[in-house]
Amino acid sequence: ELFVFEYGVVVLWNWSSEEEEEIIASLRSSMEDPIDNVEDRETEDFNFCYNADWKPRIYNDIILLRSPDNVMLKLTISHGVAQSVKLALFEDLVETTIETVSTRHIPNQMATTGKIPLSRSAITKKIGQLFIMRINVNLVSNVLDTPELFWSEPALEPFYKAIRGYLEIGSRVEVLNQRVAVISDLLEMLKDHLTSSHGELLEWIVILLIFVSHGFHSCFPVHDFFSFLVRHLFSSKSLSASSRSA
Repeated sequence: ELFVFEYGVVVLWNWSSEEEEEIIASLRSSMEDPIDNVEDRETEDFNFCYNADWKPRIYNDIILLRSPDNVMLKLTISHGVAQSVKLALFEDLVETTIETVSTRHIPNQMATTGKIPLSRSAITKKIGQLFIMRINVNLVSNVLDTPELFWSEPALEPFYKAIRGYLEIGSRVEVLNQRVAVISDLLEMLKDHLTSSHGELLEWIVILLIFVSHGFHSCFPVHDFFSFLVRHLFSSKSLSASSRSA
C-alpha cells in the first residue's frame, strides 16, 4: 500500500528501498519545493507483522495487525506516522534556525553589555529569518489536526490517538510551541532594539543640526550676513561703473 499526504509525506507499506526511491522520484513533478538532498529528508521506519489472534497495536516500533486486508486501519496508522514525520521536520527547522541565526548568545550579550553587538542590517536579517521560521511552524497546526476521516469513521479514532500517543506527538508539539514562544520573545526584543536605536540616531541628528545652526548664528548673525551681502553687491556695482567711465 501507498499513502500520499498533501503536506508532503509519503507512507509506504512493504516496498523495497529501490522501489521507494522510484516512487518518490515519480512524485517529484507534483511536489512544491521538493527536498533534493536525501540526507535532509525526515524518515521513520517501523516493522509490522500479521496475526489473526493479536489485537492491533504498536509496540517497540513494531506494528501488530490482524489482517493485511484492513486498508482503513493502515490508513489510520499512516496518518499518525505522517504527522510525526512532518513534526520532526519542523523540530529540525527550529533547531537549525536557532543555530544558524546564532540567537543563543544575544540575551547573554545584552545581560553583560546592555547592547546587541550587531549592525542594523544584521539585526534586520535575523528578524526576517526568525519571522519566516515562525510562519512555517504555525503551519504545522493545520497538519496536526485530527483528520476528517475520523468524522466518518469514528471507530478508527481510538487507534489513531493511540498511535499519536506512542509517537509522543502531543508532548512534542508543546515543546515546539514553547521554543517558538521563546524565539517570538527574542524577535520582539530585536524589533524593540532596532526601533530604539533608530530613535536614538534621529535624536542625535536633531541635536547635531541644532548645534550647527546655533553655532552658525553665533559666529555669523543673520542680520550681519545680509548687511555684508548688500554692501558687497553695491560696492561691486560702483566699481564696475567707474571702470566703464574710465
